[in-house]
Amino acid sequence: MTLNRAILALALAAPALSSVGCASAPAEVRLQGIAVPAALVDRAEKAADARSQAEACLALSKKLWERDVLESLRYLRRAAELRDGEGCRQYLAHAESASVNLSQRVYARLFIERLLRKGALFTSSGEDLRGELYGQLCWAWRHTEPRSPAKAQQVQEAMADLGANAGIQLYAGESADEMKRWLQVPLMGDGPRTGEWARFDANAWGGGSDRLLLATNVLAFLVNSQGEPSFRGSHLWICNLGSTPVAVSSLAAGLSNHELHPGREEIAPLSGPDFEKDGSPTGIPLSVRYRRSTNR
Repeated sequence: MTLNRAILALALAAPALSSVGCASAPAEVRLQGIAVPAALVDRAEKAADARSQAEACLALSKKLWERDVLESLRYLRRAAELRDGEGCRQYLAHAESASVNLSQRVYARLFIERLLRKGALFTSSGEDLRGELYGQLCWAWRHTEPRSPAKAQQVQEAMADLGANAGIQLYAGESADEMKRWLQVPLMGDGPRTGEWARFDANAWGGGSDRLLLATNVLAFLVNSQGEPSFRGSHLWICNLGSTPVAVSSLAAGLSNHELHPGREEIAPLSGPDFEKDGSPTGIPLSVRYRRSTNR
């Protein structure tokens, strides 16, 4: 009789034990008001293998696209960074949509080109997408804003050089300075900057600053500790796409007339009282001193 009572007690306790387990490990979490499987988020952040993580990032990006473009792009960028061919394809395609600003678009194009310069980018089925991605980049620089015929020509030449032995070997003989030449992007209507010095003030955030880009040819983003453009950032990422040096100042990033050479990118941690008080901010002011174009 005692044994039967013990078995009955265990049976009655099982649902309660199950509910405690569910409470400690929720099946769903909410991102931007959308319920998503907690396991999917965990895989996107720290999966055991790159392929599984990339697939989770793509799935999360799709769910977030209509509600939070910036966060959706962050997951697409992460999938691409894992060298997932489909992630690269989707990142470029979404970056060319009407929902994305010019700064985010240029950033995505250059990010994918960087990956292409390092070797093959395969899909889960084993297809190498380098030719397709180079073609997509060439089309983008020629036909969608911001346009750069010179950059399109450069990408086209890289595509023509692809060949059977393409990949990192193609650029193995380049010096550090030469490897940065592809980060110089003369935009449409941007003439030689040999005129007088001017100053441009802007606010950088996770979506960049189109006004800064168009005026000075400098890209600036708030990024998180992993270097991903994010709504709340802990670092400032800057890149000079022009052909002449600029001077960048930002109190929040500890920069004062910091010289940034053509084709150079840098990342600076945020600091100071405001950062310590508010944590990761959503935007910071910065100024860029640059030479005006002679055709303006």
